[in-house]
Amino acid sequence: MSASRSPLSSKAAAIAAPPVAARKPHTYSLHGVTRSDDYAWLRDDNWREVMRDPSVLDREIRAYLEAENAYTDAAMAPTEALQAELFEEMKARIKEDDSSVPSPDGAFAYYQRFLTGGQHPVFCRCPVAAASGTAEPPFPGEEILLDGNRESEDTSFFRVGACMQSPNHRLLAYSVDTNGSERFRIFVKDLETGSLLGDALEDAQGSLVWAQDGQTLFYTTLDEEHRPSKVFRHRLGSAQSDDVLVYEEANPGFFVRSP
Repeated sequence: MSASRSPLSSKAAAIAAPPVAARKPHTYSLHGVTRSDDYAWLRDDNWREVMRDPSVLDREIRAYLEAENAYTDAAMAPTEALQAELFEEMKARIKEDDSSVPSPDGAFAYYQRFLTGGQHPVFCRCPVAAASGTAEPPFPGEEILLDGNRESEDTSFFRVGACMQSPNHRLLAYSVDTNGSERFRIFVKDLETGSLLGDALEDAQGSLVWAQDGQTLFYTTLDEEHRPSKVFRHRLGSAQSDDVLVYEEANPGFFVRSP
């Protein structure tokens, strides 16, 4: 007697065979040893540019990856209802409207919180006295400095790397990655007017720190191998090309960041 098959396994069996990557002979030598890799063609020599702009990926590689994704979607389609059920169950065990512990700094307490249904942190501050005791955000007098959910509305990918107030509490510097390349862009926001300053620093690693003068930023950049290797000093209002190199790590075995 043969065992009956479940509806899921029956549907999966009807799916077309998975795509098979072509084998293209390729050999390379390293440390006196020659190796063969028939799938080396899947590593685009143009990967540095691809990290910045995925649209320049080799067409043959893209076609194969898209075929893999299509096969995965088809194979998993019978489980979509179960996936949704499991997702809701896991989400029910998480406090969606969570928040960080307020951090006092001068007259303010700074913190970040998450909104129910939101995907990104909301960076806030309030008078330091309002955050005392056992109350939870939003605190009286709360001021939203940066709303990650609103900032991400027109992007398919969004990630905040760092968000830091200036020592005089008038400015906010933050870094964002909007394409998944892990190359961040740093912006500076005037907290009194809500407008962005003209400073926009490219190809940053994501971390940053203010100098005590409230007019100078230190940040790290990535080299062509995507390694954080240089720390620069930027004076607000100046061009990024005029930024001063403070430190460079020449040893490829080490990374550097600020702070």
